[in-house]
Amino acid sequence: MSDLTQPDPNATPARTVDTETRADRRMGWLIFAGCFAIVVAIFVLVPGAWSVAPPETLKFDLAPLLAQSALVQFHVVTVAVALLLGPVQFVLPKGTGAHRVFGWIWAAAMLSTGVATFFIRDMRDGQFSPIHIFSVMALVGVPMALWLARKKVMSHARAMTGLYIGLVIAGVSAIAPGRVIWEMFFG
Repeated sequence: MSDLTQPDPNATPARTVDTETRADRRMGWLIFAGCFAIVVAIFVLVPGAWSVAPPETLKFDLAPLLAQSALVQFHVVTVAVALLLGPVQFVLPKGTGAHRVFGWIWAAAMLSTGVATFFIRDMRDGQFSPIHIFSVMALVGVPMALWLARKKVMSHARAMTGLYIGLVIAGVSAIAPGRVIWEMFFG
């Protein structure tokens, strides 16, 4: 008779969901370094990024946004949804139905805004700008992070956190003087 408390020597060892390898940690640092390099590139390549002075008055006016194309309006709405849902996701209990529903909405907003940005090239005479790198990161990172939710939960959490930080960094660069968001709040 076999003892049920003893492990089967012929069985393959079960892999835990949260196992993290050195390669996973290196990839995390690589993504962090890439985000940092992108921020530096934005400050170096975007005219006036260093010379942002705090505004004297704060207001809210939708007219500058409504004067833009439907594509720009769509982009601003999807970014706003993602920015607002990010903190909600951070505080919700993980693995719940609400976390999954809000997560899928957040992912859809990120993917939608990532695609939309490739058709918005108002800056730099119709050329892509350094901020488009965040779009590529979203289009690659969101599906990867969703896949990681089933395989490596901690890597999923780090990927989603990194994507949200990238979203915030891109959003901060969108507040530069002369841009639509600047005009909405400070123009």
